[in-house]
Amino acid sequence: MTNFIDLFCGAGGFSTGLEMAGFRCIGGIDNVERIVSTHALNHKFSKSICGDIRNISPEEFEKELNGQKVDIIIGGPPCPTFSTIGDAKIRSVTGKPTREDPRNELFMTYLKYVDYFRPEIFVIENVPNFITKYKGEIFKKAVEIIESIGKTDTEDGVYEVEPIEVLNAVYYGVPQTRKRMILVAHKKHGVKYHYPEQTHYFDQDDEKAKTLKHFVTVGDAIRDLPTITDNWRVSEVEYSRFDDLSEYEKLMRENNPGKTVKNNICRMSNDRAKRVFPHMAQGSKYMDLPPEVRQILPFREDIFKDRLKRLMEDQPSWTVLAHIGMDGYMYIHPTENRTLSVREAARIQSFPDDFEFVGNQQDTYVQVGNAVPPLLGRAIGNSIMKYICDIKEQGYGI
Repeated sequence: MTNFIDLFCGAGGFSTGLEMAGFRCIGGIDNVERIVSTHALNHKFSKSICGDIRNISPEEFEKELNGQKVDIIIGGPPCPTFSTIGDAKIRSVTGKPTREDPRNELFMTYLKYVDYFRPEIFVIENVPNFITKYKGEIFKKAVEIIESIGKTDTEDGVYEVEPIEVLNAVYYGVPQTRKRMILVAHKKHGVKYHYPEQTHYFDQDDEKAKTLKHFVTVGDAIRDLPTITDNWRVSEVEYSRFDDLSEYEKLMRENNPGKTVKNNICRMSNDRAKRVFPHMAQGSKYMDLPPEVRQILPFREDIFKDRLKRLMEDQPSWTVLAHIGMDGYMYIHPTENRTLSVREAARIQSFPDDFEFVGNQQDTYVQVGNAVPPLLGRAIGNSIMKYICDIKEQGYGI
């Protein structure tokens, strides 16, 4: 079995994707106890550790892994200063330029782990702005450091960095448009790594894409999930349907053959919001409402134009963010007058139903929103598996 570790692992969306592709997660690190508990619960072979990775040396982590070989490293250093929203938020809180935020250096710690374990291949995922933020300084610095690993006066560096790609999860069967920057580097064997081929058509403008599978819709993803109300406080509930399931619903239930599924709790909406929801058509947002309806739940209309948004059954969701844990009004259920449950959000993120989230309601929403969609992770994992098979054919073992 080919082993990997997941740094900044979160709940384990990326880990789940690679395990779907046939790899084994043997370790993960994150700095929030409940998040690590979720990772440990769902990755049975993983030594999942809670702590600041800057204070956990690779040597210490190797001991925790009992010396198991690390073939692959994956991870996404936290990216609040690389996203447009995060940049403004951090400035307002700290008063300092975001380039001074210590989290900008967390990818350096990731690369220390790469230098120590020398995996065959590694993946860094982040928001697309990682490439251009600060005029590309951080991105260029990362590439320079990667290429310098193992370099001496007489030897070239160990790793080759592949051209960066930005992958949209909707092109890989996830019922959500979500773009992530993917950086892949691997040892220099003269064998190229190829990013995963798109499997689903959504909005691509080339003719080949139109021959792919149809995109997965919100309706395809959640129609069979339990019927609940926003005051429901029972996590484990029976499915609403057992037949006429979509291909996607069957996939999500594949390893959960029972009649029930967990994490079926949603945010409680206030009475004014409940009066507004019935006026919202699928795909509509706050400013589409008549003025008299908006006055029921008034917001600054020059700022919060899309403060409320109802999802569409026949389209993918827009990006599910961690902020859903604080305010779910941007994710109103397409046919019910409530916001999405944790399990519905997890389905839209492509977490299979046997994946259980640990923590209170807000904790679990945040874990879902911060994750790499497992099906996007699986697509990347499949491309890594193809690369590994190719190098083995060339006589390189791992």
